[in-house]
Amino acid sequence: MKIDYAGLGREALERLRATKENAKQVQKRILFDLLERNKNTLYGKKYQFAEIKKIEEFQEKVPVSSYQNYEAHIKNVIEGEENVLTAEEPVYFCISSGTTGEAKYLPLTKTDLEIQYIYAYGIIYGMVMEYYRELPEEEIFAPIFQIGEFARTCMENGKMNGIRSGSLYQWLDREGGFDASDYCVPKEVLFPENLEDLLYVKVRFALARPGLRAIHGVFINRVAGVMDYIYQNWDVLLRDMEQGSVDEKIDLADKWKSYIIQKLPPDPDRARELRQLSFSNLRQGMIGKIWPKMKYVLAIGGGAFSYYTNKMKAYAGDIPIHYFAYAASEGIFGIARKINESDAYILFPEAGFFEFIPLSGKEEAGELKPKLLWQLQKGAKYELLFTNHSGLYRYRMKDVIEVVDWYGKAPVVKFCYRLNQMINIAGEKSNLEQLEEAVKCFEQKTGTVVKGYCVQEDVSGMLPGYLFYMECRGEIGKRAEEILEDCLCSANYEYKCCRKMREIAPLQIAFLREGSFKRYEQRISEKGKVTGQNKLLHFLDTEEKKQFFASQRQAGKAWE
Repeated sequence: MKIDYAGLGREALERLRATKENAKQVQKRILFDLLERNKNTLYGKKYQFAEIKKIEEFQEKVPVSSYQNYEAHIKNVIEGEENVLTAEEPVYFCISSGTTGEAKYLPLTKTDLEIQYIYAYGIIYGMVMEYYRELPEEEIFAPIFQIGEFARTCMENGKMNGIRSGSLYQWLDREGGFDASDYCVPKEVLFPENLEDLLYVKVRFALARPGLRAIHGVFINRVAGVMDYIYQNWDVLLRDMEQGSVDEKIDLADKWKSYIIQKLPPDPDRARELRQLSFSNLRQGMIGKIWPKMKYVLAIGGGAFSYYTNKMKAYAGDIPIHYFAYAASEGIFGIARKINESDAYILFPEAGFFEFIPLSGKEEAGELKPKLLWQLQKGAKYELLFTNHSGLYRYRMKDVIEVVDWYGKAPVVKFCYRLNQMINIAGEKSNLEQLEEAVKCFEQKTGTVVKGYCVQEDVSGMLPGYLFYMECRGEIGKRAEEILEDCLCSANYEYKCCRKMREIAPLQIAFLREGSFKRYEQRISEKGKVTGQNKLLHFLDTEEKKQFFASQRQAGKAWE
């Protein structure tokens, strides 16, 4: 190991423990340092940062914001203008999804990345080390099977860009701080020139290394998907390993097929060792059977990913899972409190400046008087406002979190839901605005009128996907699903990436009989609900709704 994982982990844990006991003071320092550093920026002058001396003044002078408040400013930053949102120049632009189908860009400064390095990278090693406190350090941390990939993508001005999960690794690699020698795949596989599906390549390298200590991923469904892939392609993978070949049925670019053959010569001994495992009993505890020295799995899971979390627990057996971080493109907010505990994230005080809008009763948003980090109540739910180190001020995340405990003076929270709703299979977070954009695009391209639509997750196939129920007027062409797929990819960049990486199956459309949505309104009206006060149904979030619309579908495809 070339990286001092233990030292990095100890330093990160010590820093968290110091700040969590002084959360109030740290939060105040973070806020006023941000205001002081950025008082001479365009945004800082507009909202009089230099005159703000109290938190209450910050809340009075600086409005709650959304992406639309920054879009023009960020465009100017990309074009080279300085001192717009932050005095510090961004080093990376996170690509997220806008509400009009166009990608939106969020600047990321070096300061933000340094915070991420400590709390969403280094601290993991500290927690793992404490979990295995009786073991020597050299038996814990490496080699690592990294599920994710970090394509080398840049904007026209040379600034790095991509999704948030790849930002740290791209930045470390550019700064010379990332050493790939502790990973089971070569650097050119971790950092491909283009975003492409290299799952087979990674799995071949991973299976060849019996001494792996860790599996790192982002979302647990992706990690479970990799385990599914190994299990489902067991014979092919072992035969290719034994022969040093690539099966002709493997969908892989020729250059990568040649790469595998060159880098991984025939290994009949390892293939024989793996064949000795009983395939009929392989699934339960499979990770430990393939890699007996495996110490932990890193992936975001829990209640929002219950299906995949349970599947991953079966694959992991006795191997612990660290549920990683609570994060978004706008920031890294929290870190899992400990190994093998899901839905419990410590909001670390150095992440940025936190504010929380209380939710009351059944209302979507309660009083618009934000609480501060040290004012929260256990058991209460709040909408998150966030001021980060990269130029977002009082940004409305529309995330609803619940305080489940305290870690010193820092709250421990779980993510509950998004205020504007969404469907989320693999971290793509398709919200209502994106679905609306995709359906409008579908109407324009097909000449069809969509009288109503709703969507649910479909886990009936090998991969999960979207099932759209649509009630349409007009002729439907045979390419309906392909067209809607293209429209959704255009509306949601993360969905496009997940589809490209085969984390999500192609969407399906089930066409509904005429009058299905009216019948649904009649049904809920009969139950005493006032239909005129209900929003148009788009997300099938209960079993009752799913069963109703399944009962309304036409036989076969509408174009058959």
